[in-house]
Amino acid sequence: MTTIILASGTSVDIDDALYSFVRDEVVLGTGKTVDEVFTILGDLVQQFGPKNAELLEKRIARQESIDQYYLAKRKTGWEPTEDSAAGDAVELGQFLVDQGYLEPEAAVQVGMTTPVLDFEMSQNGPELVTPVNIASMAVGGANARWGSLYDAYFLSDVNAEIDRETSRDERLQMVVDRTNEYLDSHVAQWENGLGFNDLVSYSVSHSSGGGYVLRGHTSDGTEAGLQDPAKFVGFNQDRNQLTEFFLEDNGLKIQFQLYEGGTVNADNGQFKDLIVESAVTNIVDFEDAVAIVDAEDMALALRNYLGLIRGDIEAQSSRGALKTVNPDISFTGADGSGQTAKGTSLMSVRNVSLHMYTDMVTVGGQEISERMLGVLLTTLIATAHDKGSNNRAPNSTKGYVYQVTPKLQTAEEVGEQVRFFEAVEDRLGLAKNTMLIGIMNEELGMTLQLAEALRSAQSRVFFTNTGFLDRTGSQIRVQTHAGPVDLRDDLTRSVFNTSYELHNVDVSLRAGVHNQGKIGKGMQVRNRAMVEMLENKINHPRSGGNTAWVPAPNPSHLHSMHYHMIDVDQVQRTMEDSPSPDISRQDLLTFPVLDNGKVADPEVKETLLLSYAHSMVAYVEPWVHRGIGCSGVPNFGQIEEMKDRATERIDGAIIANWKLHGVVSQSEIEDAVTKATEILDQQSLGNPEYVPMTDTPEKRSGLLQEPVVSAVLEIIDDALSSPSAYVEPALFKYRKAVKASGK
Repeated sequence: MTTIILASGTSVDIDDALYSFVRDEVVLGTGKTVDEVFTILGDLVQQFGPKNAELLEKRIARQESIDQYYLAKRKTGWEPTEDSAAGDAVELGQFLVDQGYLEPEAAVQVGMTTPVLDFEMSQNGPELVTPVNIASMAVGGANARWGSLYDAYFLSDVNAEIDRETSRDERLQMVVDRTNEYLDSHVAQWENGLGFNDLVSYSVSHSSGGGYVLRGHTSDGTEAGLQDPAKFVGFNQDRNQLTEFFLEDNGLKIQFQLYEGGTVNADNGQFKDLIVESAVTNIVDFEDAVAIVDAEDMALALRNYLGLIRGDIEAQSSRGALKTVNPDISFTGADGSGQTAKGTSLMSVRNVSLHMYTDMVTVGGQEISERMLGVLLTTLIATAHDKGSNNRAPNSTKGYVYQVTPKLQTAEEVGEQVRFFEAVEDRLGLAKNTMLIGIMNEELGMTLQLAEALRSAQSRVFFTNTGFLDRTGSQIRVQTHAGPVDLRDDLTRSVFNTSYELHNVDVSLRAGVHNQGKIGKGMQVRNRAMVEMLENKINHPRSGGNTAWVPAPNPSHLHSMHYHMIDVDQVQRTMEDSPSPDISRQDLLTFPVLDNGKVADPEVKETLLLSYAHSMVAYVEPWVHRGIGCSGVPNFGQIEEMKDRATERIDGAIIANWKLHGVVSQSEIEDAVTKATEILDQQSLGNPEYVPMTDTPEKRSGLLQEPVVSAVLEIIDDALSSPSAYVEPALFKYRKAVKASGK
């Protein structure tokens, strides 16, 4: 540890791994010393630490009062039913008003004053969330601004009966036909009733008004222009031969790469490649998607973030190829001018929330709020090192730092985060409102206070977002004493779920978040189920979300199609001009109570419990054993799903709730976790990095003490004893133990 002393006489102790990283890499060229940086941190902790602790105490007291509210109702003989759910929700809402937690319901009366942001914030399109501690994924996330629609289709489960190994030519023809049909229907139309399938080559020529026009040519010499020539925005040539052209639709570009002579493939009609503008924004994640438990982990993550901001990060792909950050794209505009398109996504950064404390740095011998450490260092990196280079513009050309803040529960907590931002700006000498806030609407409390939260950050909000899994885990924990909760797969149809998504969009629209920012939607969990995604995820732009999360670059490229199919700006204008859906607190507080008939059959109940336990074990194993915070793992039905802490939270909260209300017992839970571990061992036989947990009699006899199994059981227990059912305490405890053991 390295120690510095504040002016107050208080000691700040910094883990050497973190101290040396900041000294040797972060402060270079900033005009600050490492001791100045950690002095700023120590002063901020002294200033804001007491309020952080007070807010966490308020969370505990608030949840205890709600628990006692339900327990008191039960003493009167009350039992929740589907018929009583609406009335029960009204009563709870009034209780929260009487407690001073909520104000009486009123129309949204807040207007955002966020300044004009980077161009990407006005583009409608997919958004990635990428783990910062895995360099290859971090680079891939940055580069997902552009990607091959051909590859995304070819590698997907679309028309899975056409095998890409044994029927490669047939599958490639399917991809070309499907993409051309999509282009004709949703991107651009040609004169004379021609479509992309009819055209064999392309050229540009000077227009009568100056600039250039795009022409398509058929095999018999017929020539056609675009019905809407304005969609042609640029091109590149080599020795006067067209090599590629760009079309733009609904604010997103598509790059059409051509073969020699400006042609498409004569055999199957494909372009050399079809590159779509895809993940226009990307959240670099220090929270849900990562396993950062100590200074060694944090230094690695911050080093990757520094490399992303500077643009010099390098990583090895899974096949050993070197991955670097894409340069910007240069082309000749349709008006003849030189043009440049950003080659990478606009990156925001997500640090942890109020409840996370760390011993990487201690002040006065006490652990500090990790959000203070993370926000300070990522802001310093973003403002001091975002300079761009000869072939790449800065991440934020306007000099903003987009800080996504998760798991805030009240408007007061949002206001405190804003005050912390103001102090960081002051200590680092930044202009006011350099730091902007993305509000994750993933807690029941934040949903109930969203309008007030937006008012608390009126000039800084660039983003609001909903996420089904965390938001559902929050709902279950807050109301867990109301009764047994419904089945996980049925929760998507529950009143609270269908209501809070509408509520988030409606409140954000009425407040004007979309005028300078994003209204976001949640993740596609089944990361290889692209047929399902193409069918369902179009509902996100249809419902007014101008961005939505995808788990990887290829799903992003496919999801980008939806933003050509749907003009989100027009959807939002229509919604603004229409009456508000006026989602009531009654809807938001309607608890999804279980119909006991669904679990009356013991075999059905056992299978359900086993599937939830398996989900938990499958996520916790790579987290605890290997430090992988977000992973694609097989679910109980052998379908790969993307899992993070939110999936763990919802499964743990459901099992804990069922235990509380006698649906399952502790012995049944332990049996399910044991069986789930055995199943995971079998599913992972081909994974060389996986260490089996049940392959010997000794391991099986001590399975309940295995760190993964212990963590799962502890997460379930914590879902009842903690105020929010967060999973970090157990995950961090057992990951640290595994690292300390050297296994």
